[in-house]
Amino acid sequence: MARLASVGVTWGVVAVTTAVLAGSGGCTSVNRRLNASGVLIERRAHNHTRAATGVAAAPTTSRDPRSVRPEGRPPDVTPDVHPDGCFVGLALSGGGSRSANFSAACMFQLQRLGVLQHVDYISSVSGGSLTAAYYCLYGDGPGGWNPGRVQNKLTHPFANDLIFTTFMPWNLPVLWFTDWDRSDILADDFTRVLFSRKGKTLTFGDLRADRPRLLINATDLQSGRRFVFCNETFDEINSDLSKYPIANAVAASAAVPVVMHHVTLRDFSTTFKQYRHLIDGGVVDNLGVQSLVDTYMAHVKAAADAGLPDPYPRGAVLIVLDARTEFDAKLSHKGDISFIESLSTGAGLTSTALLNRVSTATMADLIVRNAADDTTAREIRDAISRLENGGSLTLKSKDGKPVRVMHLALSHLEDLSNLPFRGFREQVNNIATYFNIDPTEAFNLYQAAELLVRERFEGDLTALREELEGVRPPETEPATRPAAPAE
Repeated sequence: MARLASVGVTWGVVAVTTAVLAGSGGCTSVNRRLNASGVLIERRAHNHTRAATGVAAAPTTSRDPRSVRPEGRPPDVTPDVHPDGCFVGLALSGGGSRSANFSAACMFQLQRLGVLQHVDYISSVSGGSLTAAYYCLYGDGPGGWNPGRVQNKLTHPFANDLIFTTFMPWNLPVLWFTDWDRSDILADDFTRVLFSRKGKTLTFGDLRADRPRLLINATDLQSGRRFVFCNETFDEINSDLSKYPIANAVAASAAVPVVMHHVTLRDFSTTFKQYRHLIDGGVVDNLGVQSLVDTYMAHVKAAADAGLPDPYPRGAVLIVLDARTEFDAKLSHKGDISFIESLSTGAGLTSTALLNRVSTATMADLIVRNAADDTTAREIRDAISRLENGGSLTLKSKDGKPVRVMHLALSHLEDLSNLPFRGFREQVNNIATYFNIDPTEAFNLYQAAELLVRERFEGDLTALREELEGVRPPETEPATRPAAPAE
């Protein structure tokens, strides 16, 4: 009887959960129209926020490392081109609170070495978007970007809040009969904890001019293509990005299919009712690096088309913060598992395998797209191996400029020797892809980031900062192609 009762309770939980998930649909859209529908397309106003991918390149004479736009120029015409002549992009991977904290820990290390101050663009996915958006909204100091405040904010149990709010009896009818859904709950929680100031919900119009431009990545559920929250994308749907809440963009970037509801945008480019439905950006690119590559190429092309000097004559540097881990269900000691546990484990395995595969494919694609036309398959395979195992690689783009990639990944912990204690790697690897994180787990991620940078990347990052500041000459002869392995 006890066993039957237990089974009954289990299936009761499943039934309630299924009912809630099935009912929590809708088409909530909080984005606003930018132009009246009667305005001719060629006369419509455009978005001018700090989120942009296709801005036309133009030189600047400012010596400030976060150079200010020349007076009288529209915000979307002149990018923040550093006097170093190099495009520096930072990509933050997905991975829930694990990624949010690992990304923040690595960014503090980059800031310590003087590299973060040279970053032009931050592109983020899922959990990494929490950190990217927070950094681009707040300045340094007690009330903003500092280790104590960031650690406190990014260890908040967002998943617990989501579950608690979802199953409150008075919320069930609202979830069932209105457009309010799970992603709205998550966005509201992000707003309350991270993205509000003095009671005001922070939007893309609040991004700081002294921070890098922000690119938050999601996936369009209808087309399966990457959707970037930026001026150009919102121009396409005739929507005002400056009034769109940052928290909703982050929720879209983290909307894991099935687990979370999609985030909906109204397409105001037409009088017909059309919508964009957005899910987790990791489905297409779990590293966020592709948006950086596209932005860099767009700037160079725009300058060439306009007859302007190349804004990045010294090429590009892409720094990828990768919080991927290997899946471990911890089931080997169990003879049998429950139905719920089977479902959750299967979902975890599937999502982890998918995201890891997408991330690997993205890094490989980055190398292939920048390889010379006569590069052999063997040379490409060797380059992929060196990037995955060594963490850095310099390529030569098709226009002959160097493209340097630094891959700071949790997987590189396997190659470090001075770990804090036995089993450290295993403990870090077992941190779940979830929007809850234990303080000890977060502490371990900060330790992992510091060890990774100090043992594997400090020399390269220091040399990069000296190059960007003109202390040492830049790399003059990057490899035309990945060197073939020795026989």
